[in-house]
Amino acid sequence: MAIKSSIYLRRAEREDLDVVVEWMEDPDFLYFLYGDPARSPKRIREQIVSMLGRNASQSMPGGVYFIVDSPRYGPIGLIAIQNISWRNRSCSVDTYIGEKKLRGGFASAVALFRALEYAFHELNLHRATLYVYAFNKASRRLIERSGAVHELTMREHVARGGTLYDMYGYGLLRREFETFRNEVAERMPEALLEANQAAEAAAAAKQGGESAS
Repeated sequence: MAIKSSIYLRRAEREDLDVVVEWMEDPDFLYFLYGDPARSPKRIREQIVSMLGRNASQSMPGGVYFIVDSPRYGPIGLIAIQNISWRNRSCSVDTYIGEKKLRGGFASAVALFRALEYAFHELNLHRATLYVYAFNKASRRLIERSGAVHELTMREHVARGGTLYDMYGYGLLRREFETFRNEVAERMPEALLEANQAAEAAAAAKQGGESAS
């Protein structure tokens, strides 16, 4: 049973450059981004151009990149399936939601589910590794709900806001994902997404009213 949602993945293209660069220039987005956020706008653009310019027709790529898209919001996030080892049938999975109002909610859950589904069903991999910073509690909850096991703690690994935080590594096997898919995914109907959208619209309307008063 798959999650029913209008949110879907599509291959990242050069045409997505501007919106991805816009996300990566947002301090809030960079706060959660894996790696060192202290990069110039020029360096960020060069990195994204290189990433989106990779040949998608390669028969055995080492990494694939997707845009998380939505008929309602348009592009909302980025998926990176990297470090693909065809011998070991393993990879690492990173999910980033660019739209602030959708982070940590149903859209994030669907994006992660779609990414794992692609890794296990389309690429026929056996294991996915997911890294998350200790302060990113919303992402940790999503990862743990997928059935992933906390396997690694890298102590005081990342500096954010003058504080050093741990980074956690999770491992998810295909059979564990299938258990999640069969037992949990069917409990996440489209109605949850509609409720989430309604709540966002109400919050936006309230904020607009407060600004006008």
